[in-house]
Amino acid sequence: MARAKQPVSIDGIEFDAVMDESATYDADVPNYPVETGFSVSDTIILRSLTLSMTLYLTNTPVTWRNRTGAYPSKVQDVAKKLKDLYFKKTPVTVSTNDGTFSNMAITSFELAKNQENGSSMEIPISFQEIRVTESKTTTIPESYGKSGTTGTNAGTANIATNNAAQEQTQSDTGSKGSILYNLGSSLGLVGEKKSGGIVDMIDGLFGG
Repeated sequence: MARAKQPVSIDGIEFDAVMDESATYDADVPNYPVETGFSVSDTIILRSLTLSMTLYLTNTPVTWRNRTGAYPSKVQDVAKKLKDLYFKKTPVTVSTNDGTFSNMAITSFELAKNQENGSSMEIPISFQEIRVTESKTTTIPESYGKSGTTGTNAGTANIATNNAAQEQTQSDTGSKGSILYNLGSSLGLVGEKKSGGIVDMIDGLFGG
C-alpha cells in the first residue's frame, strides 16, 4: 500500500490518519420509458456527492509528528476546531490523498472517547457537496412595460371616456325624469321646436 503523501485536512485542520474513506455518487433515473431519439442525459438527475471517512487523532502521533505536532491537549483542541466548523454552517474544503473536494458541508460527525483509545480518538465524519449554479440577468425591453402600440397607458383614456359617458347618461336620465317632460311627451309636444321654448310649451298645455 502506497504511503499517504499528506494528512487528511478539513479547511486546514490536519488529522494524523484516515482509517477509511468512501465517496458515493448517486443519480435519479426515470422509471418511465424514454422515446427513441430523445436525449437520455436530460432525464438523469445527478445528486450531490457524499463523502464519508473515519479520521484518527492522537496526542502522540508518529507518522506526521513533525507536521501536526504532539502535545497533551492536541485531541481536545482539534475536536473543538471541528465543532466550530460545524456550527458555522459554511462550506469546507476536504483534502485527502485521493484529491480535493470543495464546497462540502459537514452533515454529521461523532466525538467519542474510550479507555481503549486512551489519549486518541476515532472520528466518523460525513460530508455532502453543495452544488453551486450561476445566475444570469437580462434587460427587459421597455416596450414590454407599456400597453398598446403607442406605449401609452390605455387605462387612463378608458376611465376618462367612461366618466364622460356616465355624465351624459345622468343628464339624459334627469331630463327624461322631469314632470314637464313626461306631461309634454304624453301630449305629443316633446321634440317640437317652439320659439319660446318651455314657456310656449306650457302656454300650449293650458291654452295660454
